[in-house]
Amino acid sequence: MCTNDHGEGCGLGRRDFLKAGAASVAGFGVLGAAGQGELDKQPPTRVLDDPRVEHGKIMFKHAGKETFDGYLARPKATGTFPGVLVIPGNLITEEYIPNTCAALALAGFVGLAPNIFHPLPTNWPVTRFEGRSEYIKDHNDYDILEDIQVAADYLKTLPYVRGQGFGMVGFCYGGWISLQMAARSREVRAVVAYHPGIGTVPDPHLLNQVRAPVQLHQGTADQSVDPKSAMKLRDIFKAHKVPVELFMYKGADHGFASYERDTYRPDYAKLAWSRATKFLSKYLNEK
Repeated sequence: MCTNDHGEGCGLGRRDFLKAGAASVAGFGVLGAAGQGELDKQPPTRVLDDPRVEHGKIMFKHAGKETFDGYLARPKATGTFPGVLVIPGNLITEEYIPNTCAALALAGFVGLAPNIFHPLPTNWPVTRFEGRSEYIKDHNDYDILEDIQVAADYLKTLPYVRGQGFGMVGFCYGGWISLQMAARSREVRAVVAYHPGIGTVPDPHLLNQVRAPVQLHQGTADQSVDPKSAMKLRDIFKAHKVPVELFMYKGADHGFASYERDTYRPDYAKLAWSRATKFLSKYLNEK
């Protein structure tokens, strides 16, 4: 399926993972506590202060030692909920990543964002890209996939998460690596990828192994990722009869869902999110 931002047709062997131990929750609770005046001015897609959500930083542990961090959000309501991993294209300290986890909690999921860029110093500025490569040069795609598997394993330990696989929401590189994860793990039940592009992988046939339904969101004016790559991805999945949806957003640039960026488009951000949560609910709530 492929539609534009108005809903019209646009014509367009699993790898073994290293396993890590359980994680510990640190500082888990509602963040923000902004005043009403501040709330009135906040972007329409910001939900971090919603009292129906509990959220905060977690630390994953292996052999009793802290390894790397993540961000977790869950509904305050009792019950069990599907788990969704949020895979960023930037540091998880960029606020829209914790906000995405909180928005998932509001929609009835448990959202967990593993810090896949954890080799960077903890005080590394979100907007500083110069010099990053020196810290992450030895942390390749396979290392990141192992980090994601650690987060997936942790979801299984939570008593309020249903143990029937998980969904993924990825942004930019995070969208691309989410598709790689779906190619390797049948535990992935649905993938939502925002402007993921097509990266370089050792196995050119890797995406042929994806079986989970995929939903793609792509701005037509993306200055960072060629919009045509989303169409190529759609065609790859259609050829293998994978359920796929592609939504193109006219005039939208890269990062249109991030309210801290100049490219933020609140109209498209809200529309894309409503489509994403409907899609995740459809496939993650199936028996």
